Amino acid sequence: MWTVTVCNFLVIAYILSLTTASMETALTFQVPPRKEQCFYEDVQENHEIEMDFQVVDGGDLDIDFQAYDGSLKRIAINRRESYGTHTFTVKESGVYKFCFSNKFSKLTSKTVFMDVYVDDGVYTADNEAEEGASLHAGFTTLHKQVDNIKSQLFKTQVQLQLSKAQRNKDQKIQNSNKIRVDRWSMVQCVFMILMATVQVYLLKQLFKEDKSAKRQARI
Repeated sequence: MWTVTVCNFLVIAYILSLTTASMETALTFQVPPRKEQCFYEDVQENHEIEMDFQVVDGGDLDIDFQAYDGSLKRIAINRRESYGTHTFTVKESGVYKFCFSNKFSKLTSKTVFMDVYVDDGVYTADNEAEEGASLHAGFTTLHKQVDNIKSQLFKTQVQLQLSKAQRNKDQKIQNSNKIRVDRWSMVQCVFMILMATVQVYLLKQLFKEDKSAKRQARI
């Protein structure tokens, strides 16, 4: 009984001591016209970066994107895109730079959703847990399963966030189209009323001319 309790304690201690340097950042921000916004991420060697962005509001829903590694070498570029997905493997430590440019737009601000996930792929365990050498193989298998579940949950979260951003974008487009249809319908109604008024006026003028002509003929 005591042995089982100790084993359970070691399993729990090992799971709790599993740590990663994984980091996730999700932002929604605005880029004013003729401006550029940049974000920086300090990443260590052998880490992996996964980033997604999507324009959810503003103009034609497009923006320029550029990514730079620690040596300021450009590693990705998108020109006037609505969305983008990039994966980078960090070969040397440094500060990575992600820039969103709206310089081509003179009047319209852009609202952008960005999600950045950094994963080192290296896991460390507490020294006390490592003393249970006989349980190491089982811990490794359990760790892999937990890591796989975590990875799937993260991908699901990203997809949900992108779906939400896409839904917001579609709603913005729908509202914009509705406003355009309402305005055009109003213009058409005003034009039809104006044309009807002109036609009635012209018909009245024709009858007035006929009456005046008959009066002159009688005289």
